[in-house]
Amino acid sequence: MESWVIEWLSEERLRRYLIAAGHNDDRALRLYEWNANVNASLLHDFAHFEVGVRNLYDRGLQLSLRQGENHWFEDIPLRRLFPHQHGGDKRSRDDVGNARSRAGGYSAPPGAILAEMMFGFWANLTAHRVQSTVWPYLKQVLPNQTDRAQLHDSMAELNRTRNRVAHHEPVDSANVQVTLRRMKRIAKYVSPEFAAHLESMSTVRTLLAQRP
Repeated sequence: MESWVIEWLSEERLRRYLIAAGHNDDRALRLYEWNANVNASLLHDFAHFEVGVRNLYDRGLQLSLRQGENHWFEDIPLRRLFPHQHGGDKRSRDDVGNARSRAGGYSAPPGAILAEMMFGFWANLTAHRVQSTVWPYLKQVLPNQTDRAQLHDSMAELNRTRNRVAHHEPVDSANVQVTLRRMKRIAKYVSPEFAAHLESMSTVRTLLAQRP
């Protein structure tokens, strides 16, 4: 392998592609580029998916409001949703506070604050610890008989996958297929039309079939 490629990718990162390519330098580099394209396509799908899920969950959390309250991430309703002083509830409140700060502070419009929330925040809204505070509202915007624990497991795995993709980790084609099925299933909770659009706009499966 030419020295500039090693300097660019590092021997450790390059090694896995060389092994997969049977130590063919040209094919190893083509595999790396293919992997980058698959990851970029996955991030496109995750971006659409995240917007749909966060707006769905936002609609659910808005159902927690009481008279005179405008949005669930105001201090008082936020404390009801995440009441514990420490642990996961504190992290969730901090996540909201940090998103608000990035969006411009308390005067920022709700949409700007939502856009600053990390995917991990939404993935944690189905955790067991918020079963009695958050889940009663979320389940009202989800299909009847939605299993909280099963949904949480799927969202947690999607969050882990998204993080791996964002850090340019190697693609496992079988795992990618599982990821696409998970996304489609949850996207249907937003609407069947959204799920169909997400699938029709995705280029992931086409790219998987083009593996060098």
